[in-house]
Amino acid sequence: MDEQYVDQVDRKGRFGGILENPYAALVIRDMLDFGRWQGLSKTIGPLHVESVLDIGCGWGENSRVNSQGYVGIDNSASRIRFATRRYTKSRFIHADALEFPFEAESFDLVMLIDTSHHLTEAQFVEVLHRMKMCSRRWIMVSDPVLYQQQNGLSRFFYGLDRGAVFRTATDMEAIFREKAGLAVEKVDFFTTIPGLYRHVVFLLRK
Repeated sequence: MDEQYVDQVDRKGRFGGILENPYAALVIRDMLDFGRWQGLSKTIGPLHVESVLDIGCGWGENSRVNSQGYVGIDNSASRIRFATRRYTKSRFIHADALEFPFEAESFDLVMLIDTSHHLTEAQFVEVLHRMKMCSRRWIMVSDPVLYQQQNGLSRFFYGLDRGAVFRTATDMEAIFREKAGLAVEKVDFFTTIPGLYRHVVFLLRK
């Protein structure tokens, strides 16, 4: 991933790089965006998948979906080190979302959680094609989204995020259908505590 892309879209160096410190980042996230797993689990839980690939896995919390059948990848070495120590039954790999080395139809579920706003549209489409190739059954994409009733305080905190490309749910759905050739099976929304972040969850099929 080239430096211009990192600087413009995936701004790891923001605020002196404090968001790359796992303990600081998790505290900040729980203060501003608490309850993400509870929202995601309503869609993930009923799927009963045996193997999961989580692209942009961050600190590894999503391994709770299936710890022994879970593989997480992230381009942040500090996040992968933390996840490996904390979730010992799961597998974590330091790799880029555009270069992960898996064969076709390797996983029941391939997820991209809270990551698409770190990707330009061209990068997002490329990652979706890779997800489509790796998935046997399901593809899931979830992210905070821009929305019509979003207040100024919410927009302010979105603007502080490391990722710089938040979209509307409508924009995301158009990318899935028109540019990635994916069918939308289900769409869920949830708002995290204290109400600053509105998340969408798309369950997709080839």
